[in-house]
Amino acid sequence: MINKRLLSLAVAGTMLLGLSSLAAAGIPDDTLSTATSAGGTVLVTPAGLGKTLAEKGATISVTVLDVNGNAIAGYPFQDIWVDDTGDGSISLCKGGSVADFNTDAAGATTISGAIAGGGFTQAGVQVYLAGTPLAGPALAIDMNSPDMNGDLEVNLIDIGIFGADFGGAYNFRSDLVPDGVINLSDVGEFGVHLFEVCP
Repeated sequence: MINKRLLSLAVAGTMLLGLSSLAAAGIPDDTLSTATSAGGTVLVTPAGLGKTLAEKGATISVTVLDVNGNAIAGYPFQDIWVDDTGDGSISLCKGGSVADFNTDAAGATTISGAIAGGGFTQAGVQVYLAGTPLAGPALAIDMNSPDMNGDLEVNLIDIGIFGADFGGAYNFRSDLVPDGVINLSDVGEFGVHLFEVCP
């Protein structure tokens, strides 16, 4: 009799575990899902007029898996985006860094377009799934922008910041043509984007 009760409890426990696995199927797992990139430096502008991640050799490959390690096909591209590591250094325009397409049968997609936003970071970036960052180290992508204060508008405030950097010590945020110096090429790049705003 005790053996039958133990067997019943064991079967019930197994069924509950099975049900919890089924319930989690299709829900992204931020520790099993992955994002990779070769890294690089990317210019971010409010209207997304900088070079694309693909053009800079920094395309991000994303694989979305559930808690069981199974691929999630058809996960919406709008819910996959790249942003800063949570320090607020980058500001994004609406939809400014989303994936290229819904995930395929293997749970895979890419982020390869231009980024629409402002701010700057040398701390790397993270991929987010519906607002949750993927676990693991940041991707080695640096970003800067003529919208240096990240208010999603290239305006007089940014002119002041850029002007101070142009005459002073090197500052990554103003090296808009990334060559390790702030010079006339950066002035030209800044001028192209003056008064640019989010679409």
